[in-house]
Amino acid sequence: MKKFMGLLLMITILFGGCTSLSTKKQKLVGKEYILVQENSIPNVLIGFDEHNFYGFSGLNNYFGRYEKKGNKIKLEKLGSTLMAGSDKVMKMETEYLNKIEKVQYYSIEDDILTLELNDGEVLKYKENKKLEKK
Repeated sequence: MKKFMGLLLMITILFGGCTSLSTKKQKLVGKEYILVQENSIPNVLIGFDEHNFYGFSGLNNYFGRYEKKGNKIKLEKLGSTLMAGSDKVMKMETEYLNKIEKVQYYSIEDDILTLELNDGEVLKYKENKKLEKK
């Protein structure tokens, strides 16, 4: 009986551990996230399709392709619309878009997306729950 209880306990721990691991590794595809950094432009967002990313950077929409392997991600072929605005917002937008091109790693925990740049800086986003699921 002790062996059976010990086996049952090990199975419970094993499956419990697998469950907690699977909730931490969430998918990017079909989700949008809003930037929640201090001193950032309001309503900056990023979203992901199967192989493309897109977003709004304060004045302009931006887009590109991404490749990911494990927790490594590369956002590339960045393009954007060319709307103009105040010098301050345009400068902040340019800085943000430059950071996007330096992203190396990503993680998702609960509804928070963290993008880590090659210099160690991070961009934090909160999932946009208002996005209508397809």
